[in-house]
Amino acid sequence: MTEYHYDGGRLTHTTTTWEPRWLDEDLAWAKAWMHYQANKCPGCGWQLVESTAMHNGEPAHSFHVPDPLRCHVCDARKKAQEAHEKKGAVVRPEAQVWVVEQVD
Repeated sequence: MTEYHYDGGRLTHTTTTWEPRWLDEDLAWAKAWMHYQANKCPGCGWQLVESTAMHNGEPAHSFHVPDPLRCHVCDARKKAQEAHEKKGAVVRPEAQVWVVEQVD
């Protein structure tokens, strides 16, 4: 909000008051998110407090890894990329943007 200050009809100065960009609650959420991200295992994404916990010299938790799922979108994209590479020289493939469209 801007206030205009006059002296005898002549504008002398203005004062602009801004709402804070980050409220205290916003800052608290942002700090919590940063803390959460900083404490994730870079390999699996689990929180380190859980994935590295020990009890009596043994891992505190056991984990089961089920068979992987197949993402059919990623599969179709990968097949298209491989076919494209077989056509000839692909220059800077990391710069290509692949769009996947559902057909049914």
